[in-house]
Amino acid sequence: MRIKICGITSVHDALLAAELGADALGVIVVPGTPRYVTPELVAEIRAALPPFLPLVVVAQNTEQAQGYEKSADVFQLYEGPLVASTRCVRVVRVRDAASLAAIAEAAAEPVAAVHLDAYHEKSLGGAGVVFDWGLAVAAKAQLSGKPLILAGGLTPENVAEAIALVQPYAVDVSSGGEASPGKKDPQKLRDFIAAAKASPPAPVQRGSQK
Repeated sequence: MRIKICGITSVHDALLAAELGADALGVIVVPGTPRYVTPELVAEIRAALPPFLPLVVVAQNTEQAQGYEKSADVFQLYEGPLVASTRCVRVVRVRDAASLAAIAEAAAEPVAAVHLDAYHEKSLGGAGVVFDWGLAVAAKAQLSGKPLILAGGLTPENVAEAIALVQPYAVDVSSGGEASPGKKDPQKLRDFIAAAKASPPAPVQRGSQK
């Protein structure tokens, strides 16, 4: 099972997650959010990473993503056009069954994967809220073969159950691996990665590539 550790705010936590076995790291460049990192820090984190460990830059839209092209291996976007020069993942905030239409729309775009997170009125992500995983299972029929990345309130205690039910391509954790917002907890990360890696892998999905 592939694991993305999101909400990285320091070189220390980036290297910790890499050492513990993360398959990708995420940094958030949405101003005003508790895990926001500056362009300078994003570049510093990117330079410190070992080879073959991708960095995902999480932005609300293409405008926020501007200037991060040299640091980003992948952009994770919530809305607006995709970044033409870099592979992109589209986030869909799942609220109820009506969200399946938005998932189908996201899958129709030339994205590398579709990322499902829980809807929250005051937060784009990282709120520690779990959505109905049954909707993620139903969403697979809308994905047109695109990989599904599962997020939203995942923790060391529930990630194995989520993987068993949904069988995603990858899982994404932010608040579930923290001691406080923006500060990773080594034991929580270790336990999360161990639980996820012990789960049977999902079949490899072949989606459109940018």
